[in-house]
Amino acid sequence: MRRRALAMLVLALLLAAVPTAAQAKGASAASISGGGPGGLPGGPIDLQGDGEPGSGTDLANLAEAAGVFALLFEDGPGGELAAAPAGERGPRYTITWTFPNGAGGEDKVRQSVWPYAAGGPVTYMASGQKVLDGTTRGGWYRATDTLRRDLVALGLPDRQPLPTPTPAPATPAPAADPPAAAWPWVAVVVGLVLTGAAGGALLLRRRSTLSPGRAR
Repeated sequence: MRRRALAMLVLALLLAAVPTAAQAKGASAASISGGGPGGLPGGPIDLQGDGEPGSGTDLANLAEAAGVFALLFEDGPGGELAAAPAGERGPRYTITWTFPNGAGGEDKVRQSVWPYAAGGPVTYMASGQKVLDGTTRGGWYRATDTLRRDLVALGLPDRQPLPTPTPAPATPAPAADPPAAAWPWVAVVVGLVLTGAAGGALLLRRRSTLSPGRAR
């Protein structure tokens, strides 16, 4: 009886230590396609294996670089964007992630990826996609250049990121017009200057007229 109880205890501990498909958050496969008319020259790129975060596999590294865990669940690590980033993005690719679910089936989650976008790779995952026991959180994500390098290593074209546009220099503001209240003073000053100029001219004229008489 004691041996049976001990065996049941060991079995329970083993079952608790092995994560079930419903508990696992990592993908079991991924397929990369797209990139424009005709898609990839060699067809879709397929990955399989252990996609658990931190496992170090190509599948797990790609998921981490693409921000999958930030966009998949509400308790993701963050890094998502509030809206679509501005700037050129270049060709779009689609990564279809496969997640085993607790019902013995598989859930497919699609993510759009722009590896060569200006300012760094950009990804987008639509919200509401069925995955495991819930739905995707979704959103936009700005990745690092690690994502572009990983995708190139897996078979995407070896292209550099699109250039980031240089902001146009700021145009200097035009000089402000004098306030309306200053115009009467401007008129007074101009009138005084003109009056003084006219008086000076008249004085010079009188002097030139009187000078010959004094000489005689």
